[in-house]
Amino acid sequence: MSAARTLDWLLLLPSLLLLALLMGLPLAAMLATSLQPNVLLSFTGPALDNYSYLLSRGYYLQVIWRTLRMAGETTLFAIPLGYLAAMLLRNLSGRAGNLAIMGLTFPILAGPLTVVLGWMALLADGGPFLGPLVEAGLISPPRLLGSEAGVVISLVQFVLPFTVLTLYTGLRQIQPQMHEAAQSLGASGTARFLHVTLPLSLPSVLSATIITFSLAASSFISPHYLGGAGQLTLTTLVSQFIMATFNAELAAAAAGLLLLLMLASVVVITAVIGRFVRP
Repeated sequence: MSAARTLDWLLLLPSLLLLALLMGLPLAAMLATSLQPNVLLSFTGPALDNYSYLLSRGYYLQVIWRTLRMAGETTLFAIPLGYLAAMLLRNLSGRAGNLAIMGLTFPILAGPLTVVLGWMALLADGGPFLGPLVEAGLISPPRLLGSEAGVVISLVQFVLPFTVLTLYTGLRQIQPQMHEAAQSLGASGTARFLHVTLPLSLPSVLSATIITFSLAASSFISPHYLGGAGQLTLTTLVSQFIMATFNAELAAAAAGLLLLLMLASVVVITAVIGRFVRP
């Protein structure tokens, strides 16, 4: 290892130690708690009793499946919408581009709770979004608050800025000369997209998919306020274990399951999309 390389690692060492302290220790404490004896359930660990309890009951399996399903649905909607928005954003320049990026990041600056409270008003039965349509007789009164559809709508809006910015970064790295060369060879706009833009942007699509799925699966605000007790996910289940039953061991086990599921999802997403990424 060269002296310059050694110096780089030495400069990174304080940051790495700080990350290990701020992230590694809480994670280790959570995993250790999930293996502790559970007095409330008469488990005499330390063992995997808390995990087996969650995985052996249909109710909690439904919660796990709902978490993955909502994250998957959010990703399926957010990636195409985000890709289209990133394409449009890439074609903007100067003040228009800056204003578009500011508008895109505004929900992040406003905070997820503020945005979700706005969605609660919009999705209410008599709210400004559905009320006029119902009164005009154009649609039958749907029930979006407390439904999976309402949660997914909010999650898509929540993750979309992160999705767009990730895809936008990848699209910006594609050299314009690539499109000009394809156009000079007679390629149509569709052909240029399918054979130039899409293949070269797949690494950013992979990153955006992982980020989008992870954010949706780990979201708490939207499922809690828009889904309620009927749309429990693993994040809201952790809160329920802590606040309602005071069962820290089961809460830690549920959080550990969420972590394992997200890691497994990253592996699957990477394997599926990574097959199409050109080296």
